[in-house]
Amino acid sequence: MNLAFARQNYSQVKNVADASKYDGYNAVKVALNQVVSSMEILQSDKDGQEKEPHFERALTSLYFLQKCLDFEKGGDLAKNLFKVYEYCRQAILAFTVKKAEQTLDKAIQFAKMILEGWEGIEDEVKSVKI
Repeated sequence: MNLAFARQNYSQVKNVADASKYDGYNAVKVALNQVVSSMEILQSDKDGQEKEPHFERALTSLYFLQKCLDFEKGGDLAKNLFKVYEYCRQAILAFTVKKAEQTLDKAIQFAKMILEGWEGIEDEVKSVKI
C-alpha cells in the first residue's frame, strides 16, 4: 500500500513539474509575442497616445526575457540572447524617446527570429520528461 501511495504521489509531482515547465515556455512565448507586436505598433502610423502602452509593454517584456536567462546553464546562447534583447531595448528607446532617425525593422526582425526558434521547440518542451 505504501509503495502504491508513493508511486501515485511521484506521478502527481512529476505531472505538476511537467506542467510548470510548459507554463514557463508559454510565459516566454507570450513575452516574445508582446515584444514583436508592440514594436510593430510603435513603428506604425498610430498617434503617440495609442503607442504609449506598447512602449511600456515592449520594455517590460524585454526586461522579463532578460531576467529569465540562465547564464550558468545557457552559456553563450544566454549571453547572445541578452545582447539581442538589449539591442531591441536600446532601439526602442532611440526610436521612441530620442526620436532618432531610424526604424525598428532590424530589432523586429531579430525578435521574430527568436520567436520563430522558440516556437520551433514547443513539441520538445511538451515531450520532455523529468
